[in-house]
Amino acid sequence: MNATYPVDWKRLFKSLTVFVSVAIIVPVSLLMMLRYASSGFDYAKTFEHMTLPAFLLALLCVPPFSAAIALMVSLWLRRAAITIKDEAIHGLNYWGFRKRIPLNDITRLTSFHNNGINAIVVNSRHHGQIFISDKTQGLPELLEFLNGHLPEDSAARQ
Repeated sequence: MNATYPVDWKRLFKSLTVFVSVAIIVPVSLLMMLRYASSGFDYAKTFEHMTLPAFLLALLCVPPFSAAIALMVSLWLRRAAITIKDEAIHGLNYWGFRKRIPLNDITRLTSFHNNGINAIVVNSRHHGQIFISDKTQGLPELLEFLNGHLPEDSAARQ
């Protein structure tokens, strides 16, 4: 079987933009509300270093900033396309280096979640790991194919 499964980088870009924006706006807003409450609801003390309009303007700048960061990450992860050829799976490891794992060396598939990046990890006995983004096109078919190459013992299937 020779097949390539590209990463849907546009979908990844959208989800990361939302994730990063929310991860910045919500805590900062909560901290400012906490500061306002702890100052005895004193507007002048709460905004002694920055005015309310400047704070709101800064919050409005977060989504474009998040979009720029998300664009860089998603374009980088576009390189994470998975290729099946010559009885091996080719993809990226955790550090972004190309890896090749023979299909008969796959031991298990595990989940990975970190900072808005979700992936399936292909583990092997002797060749390290390959990370498959959850935004990979044709992911269900790829996982079905890889499940067919897992060892027969049920403990290895996840």
